[in-house]
Amino acid sequence: MKRKFFNLSIIVLNSKNIFKILFNGGEARLELESEDILNCGIDIIAKPVGKKMQTLSLMSGGEKSLTAVALLFAIFETRPSPFCILDEVDAALDDSNILRYVEYLKNYLTETQFIMITHR
Repeated sequence: MKRKFFNLSIIVLNSKNIFKILFNGGEARLELESEDILNCGIDIIAKPVGKKMQTLSLMSGGEKSLTAVALLFAIFETRPSPFCILDEVDAALDDSNILRYVEYLKNYLTETQFIMITHR
């Protein structure tokens, strides 16, 4: 059986585009920690609208969540699945961010079933 690997350049492009959608603008980039792409870590650097460029560790809980969702769905778009479980992704999001997140999920409703675990 031939194994398929993710195309990193497509994931990077997708994450930038999805970040802009989820944040209503801004910018983000992924940086590899080393040249060994199979074993290295990834630094996520982002700039939500009205803020400065910063690493994920310096963002608020809601900003971290939405940025992680952008990366998650960038990977998901590269290798889609008919089924996805999302466990409390919205826990740190305020109402306006939840609305954008849910609107974004609607893009996948024709090909993916979601189970969303939430306290809201």
